[in-house]
Amino acid sequence: MSGKRKRRVEIGGGDGPGGKKSCPPADREEESDSDGEMDVEGSSTLPFTPDFREVSTCEEAEVGVIEQVSLKNFMCHSSLTIKFCPQVNFIIGQNGSGKSAVLTAVVVGLGGKANITNRGNSIKAFIKHGKQSGEVTVKLRNRGRDAYKHPLYGDSIIVERKLAVDGSSQYRLKNIDGAVVSTKREELAYILEHFNIQVDNPMAILNQDTSRNFLHSKSPNDKYRFFLKATQLEQMKNDYVDANQSKEVALEILRQKKETLPGLHKEVLNWEQKYRESLSIDELRKKVTTLKKEMVWALVYEEEKRLDPVTKDLKLEQQRIPKFQQKVEESQVKVQEKEAEQKAIQDELQALNKQVEELVPQKDETQKARDQKKKALKTAQGEFRQSDIELKSIVKDRQQILERIEEIKNSIHQDYEGERRAREDRIRQLQEQLDSLTAQQKTTEQSAAQFQGAITKFKEEQYKLRSEEQEVKSNTDQCRRRLRDLEASRNNKMRRFGAWVPELLHKIDEAHKNGRFHKKPRGPLGANLSLREPMWARAVESCLKSLVHAFCVHDHHDEKELEAIFSAVVPSGRKPSTITNAFAQCRHDVSANRVSHDRYPTVLDMLVIEDHVVGNCLIDQRSIENILLIKDRGEARQVMSSNSPPRNCREAFTAEGDQLFCVPTYRFYSSSVRNSTVLTARVEDDIRNCKEELREFEMEHSAIDRRLQEMTGSIRRNQQEERQCLTQLNKIREQVTKCTFEMTDLKNVEDPAPVDITTLEEEVAHYNNQIGKLTERNTAHREAAAAAKEAYTQADKTFHAIDVKIRAVADCGDPIKDRLAHIETEIEKARQHKQYYEKKKKDHDKVVTQLTDAVNKVKKEIEDSVAKAEQICERIRIRRAAQNLESEIVQITKRIKKEEENRGNHEEITRKYGELKTKYEKIKQEVTQLHNFLQTLDKVMTQRKSQYHEFRRMIALRAKQYFILMLSHRQYHGSMTFNHQTETLKLTVQPNVQKKECSKDIKALSGGERSFSTICFILALWEAMESPFRCLDEFDVFMDMVNRHISMNMMLKVTEEQRGRQFIFLTPQDMSQLRIKNINIRILEMQAPERGQTTLHTYLQSSSSTSSAVTSTTRERGQKTPHLPTVQQFHISAVTSTTRERTKDTPHLPTVQ
Repeated sequence: MSGKRKRRVEIGGGDGPGGKKSCPPADREEESDSDGEMDVEGSSTLPFTPDFREVSTCEEAEVGVIEQVSLKNFMCHSSLTIKFCPQVNFIIGQNGSGKSAVLTAVVVGLGGKANITNRGNSIKAFIKHGKQSGEVTVKLRNRGRDAYKHPLYGDSIIVERKLAVDGSSQYRLKNIDGAVVSTKREELAYILEHFNIQVDNPMAILNQDTSRNFLHSKSPNDKYRFFLKATQLEQMKNDYVDANQSKEVALEILRQKKETLPGLHKEVLNWEQKYRESLSIDELRKKVTTLKKEMVWALVYEEEKRLDPVTKDLKLEQQRIPKFQQKVEESQVKVQEKEAEQKAIQDELQALNKQVEELVPQKDETQKARDQKKKALKTAQGEFRQSDIELKSIVKDRQQILERIEEIKNSIHQDYEGERRAREDRIRQLQEQLDSLTAQQKTTEQSAAQFQGAITKFKEEQYKLRSEEQEVKSNTDQCRRRLRDLEASRNNKMRRFGAWVPELLHKIDEAHKNGRFHKKPRGPLGANLSLREPMWARAVESCLKSLVHAFCVHDHHDEKELEAIFSAVVPSGRKPSTITNAFAQCRHDVSANRVSHDRYPTVLDMLVIEDHVVGNCLIDQRSIENILLIKDRGEARQVMSSNSPPRNCREAFTAEGDQLFCVPTYRFYSSSVRNSTVLTARVEDDIRNCKEELREFEMEHSAIDRRLQEMTGSIRRNQQEERQCLTQLNKIREQVTKCTFEMTDLKNVEDPAPVDITTLEEEVAHYNNQIGKLTERNTAHREAAAAAKEAYTQADKTFHAIDVKIRAVADCGDPIKDRLAHIETEIEKARQHKQYYEKKKKDHDKVVTQLTDAVNKVKKEIEDSVAKAEQICERIRIRRAAQNLESEIVQITKRIKKEEENRGNHEEITRKYGELKTKYEKIKQEVTQLHNFLQTLDKVMTQRKSQYHEFRRMIALRAKQYFILMLSHRQYHGSMTFNHQTETLKLTVQPNVQKKECSKDIKALSGGERSFSTICFILALWEAMESPFRCLDEFDVFMDMVNRHISMNMMLKVTEEQRGRQFIFLTPQDMSQLRIKNINIRILEMQAPERGQTTLHTYLQSSSSTSSAVTSTTRERGQKTPHLPTVQQFHISAVTSTTRERTKDTPHLPTVQ
């Protein structure tokens, strides 16, 4: 029987009148079986015993019961979800509504095969017609101390099985939150075994066909096998068969081992004789052992003699240490003195910079004030000009009116016709003058536009020249710095990367010694590179660009530390880049992805990189293994532009530094690198080239200066010509305006009529009033403009004074910078001296360390030799040399060897004898142990078989008693006859005891009688089952109302006694009138068959003491409890037992949508 089966059966006796079965503890062990056999059990009828019943004190089940079943595209259901209570569940509905599909879904969802459902031969047969897949989800309770992997699954285990039309299926086991825990079928098997769920047990899940025809169609042998399978006795029997098979295998192994023992024993005796004969060589071996002990100490004495000369050399070298230490300290003092001077100069320079920084805000402030004064001056001058123009205009208008008045006064009695002709002549003259002036104006405007265009063109060229001048100046400064670095690199090659680089490296070394870095940074990277062929220096520098000056750090912590050192040492604008990449232990293997060409090397091939960290950095940052070096530019173009470029090639560089990209993105870029700066090994040549390059830059700068001067003169001349044109143009415009006004006045003159000059005199008075006001305002604007000009002049003087001061302070910094450059050179020389003596001291310390190590090594060897010798024997006074002792040992060893050739090797004989003896004793012990084990197994199997027979007899007797008890509810009498030898089970039933009808075979009963007998038989077998739930389909199909009522009461009585089990009953009958106390009943009604839509009606019955009281009261009044609302009236309603006890006037519950 399975290890999960834990059950105790008590018949009669107990604590009360009837036998009781308490809820078994989870850790109760399986009881043993015995070999007792009962061939025929009670062919006679056993009497009915009313005290023979079982009462469970357990609460509702905590593990294994079904909480919910969900169907999707399964059989006739498109989508259906059913929630079960942990005790009694009825699924009701008309035939064809899909009740049995729910039971089939439970079997399929828990891993059952299609053929055990009697509804199909393949899983794909359960998929709804027209759908490609189906799905069944079963939710099992998983609570309490017997829960399965509760921390992983939680209070519920969700088993989901997806079905496909090709016959395949997939499992997904989820926890209570819906997260997938496993997709293996084996995990489901473990869960079912843990919960003791047997989906193939016909009594655990009794389908429709089996429940209808079970007793009618099954033979006695089938019934007996059905009994064994339902009670798990069949599984116990199979376990015993497996044990017997294992026993046969063990017997065969025992037989084989016994057969090998005699031959092995004989071989052991043979080798034992050889071992005894080989003992005669022991005396010679003992002598060899004694000589070896003497030789060990002889070697110790020889090693002790080696210590004296090494110790003497060590003392001589240690005496020279103070001399080197003194030199190092003197050089260190000198370096400190020079660094102090450097610090003082830097402080002076910093003080000047501070002065400049303090003056800059003043300069900005004064410049801002000057700009404001200038703006105010322009505003005041504009207002003055505007008021002056207005005043002059009004004075002119007044004068014209006065002249007009005088003219009117003088024109009385004149010849008006002569005046008209004179006006026309004057208009004609003015028109000719106006045409001439217009032509001059156009000519002058064109000349001014030409001068303006020339000025714009010259200014653009001037701007370009200034940009070129700035670039040349920058290149000149860089060239000068590079020249200084190259000249300084004669003594220190690191200065070619910058005059500040040696100090930077010194700071990095100090920080590394102080443990600030996890791993020492590498850099500048170019300092770790050298070329196999110098001709490629320009190409490699064009390829690596700023990487030759970059630094590489191990992690972000080291990056922050390095940035702090950069901020303290590196000049502004020259900080090198930092690359963060974990340092590997070895060089990257790029053999699989690198360029391999028989004619052209790669950048990686041309570089000699001693530090693999630097090599890995260049590989990661620049992929130097994929960049070719091709000397000729034309050849490089041909290679990189071809349709089949070299494999894994990304770029190529020529010897001049030109860059090419391969197809399909072929591009060519000329080199901007004039000469190599850091990778060349010829410093003097670089200095000479740098000086030549500096000379070229200075000449270029002088040429640009000359061109700028010429351009400035041209701009000045054109601006002067433009101003002359504009002045002439203003004069022409004034003449044009004057002519135009005069012509207009002449054209507007009319032959005078009698003139009234009163209006003109009033206008003159008005103009006089305006002239007075404008004169006062004009005077005020003139004074304001004068004051603004004075303020601007003063602000401009203040600005220029501060600017001159800043320039003077900045000029003072030039000699300080020269002194700083000189002291830096002195510091570098002092550091070189210090490094020289430190190297000498380090070399000497290395010699002392080597001698010390040599002395310690000799001492350690002597100590090890003495220790090893003392392990062999105590110290022996030796008078013979090791060579003599070794010679004697060799002679005796040869003699031993000769003896062994005749008799055999003693060690080999000893080893072989020991191995065979051990093997013999081991096999002998295994035979004894296996023999004892098989004897014990026989006893245990005999005992278990006896217990098995007794257990089988007790279960059969218990089932028989329950069968009789269940039949008595209908006044039936019957029996169950077991024959364990022929493995048959016969059932007989006497329907009516009072009428004294004879006992009938099950097949002779009517449909209702057979259905009732089937229920009795099922309930009897349920008492021997351990499954957490029981499912029964169409149990009352052939029953009349009386049998159905009695059967239902019987089953509900069983459910009340077995509250720790879950029961699921399927029936087409109405179960709304059920009455039972102390258990929960859930009635699930399936909607009438309408394919494509399934509606579930749920009734939840919860019994209590209060409901029982109400029931009693209602029955005394003789009132009939009304039926619940029909399916058409609502979708889902919850009705408690209390509701059912109301009178017939109780209204329907509201509809829940």
